[in-house]
Amino acid sequence: ESGIVASSAKYSYRFVRDGVPQEYQRYKTFYERFHQQASGVRVNFVVVQHEVTAEYLVVMDQRKLDAGQHSELVNQYHAVQIDNDRLGVLFKATGFWTASDASDLAAAYQLAHPVVVSINDKTKTISSLGAVALAPLFPFYMMYG
Repeated sequence: ESGIVASSAKYSYRFVRDGVPQEYQRYKTFYERFHQQASGVRVNFVVVQHEVTAEYLVVMDQRKLDAGQHSELVNQYHAVQIDNDRLGVLFKATGFWTASDASDLAAAYQLAHPVVVSINDKTKTISSLGAVALAPLFPFYMMYG
């Protein structure tokens, strides 16, 4: 199976490409057309039980866009204004998480610099203090294949 894997010291998040093929194709087409204009990506994981939705907000520098590219981003990719200089295009992938060991991810697939990912755990678990339990899950290593 191919897809995306994000791993920390304790957890592995797996997003299988077969899950939503049109979304992967949409991202591939977007990337081929606009990767030079992208200034970064904000990544957020929404966790409910063992299911994970990864939200990738690709930040576009409007100063690098011509009128046609801007129109395509807004009309085809539903880009939203972030601020005066930047647009954001959202992509999502669904998957699951499991417990893992940092050594599960071969060195060849590890990024030189970890990617910071925000985690929003929507699972309703009550700790002994009666608060919602959240686990810190950084740094992350991601691979795509």
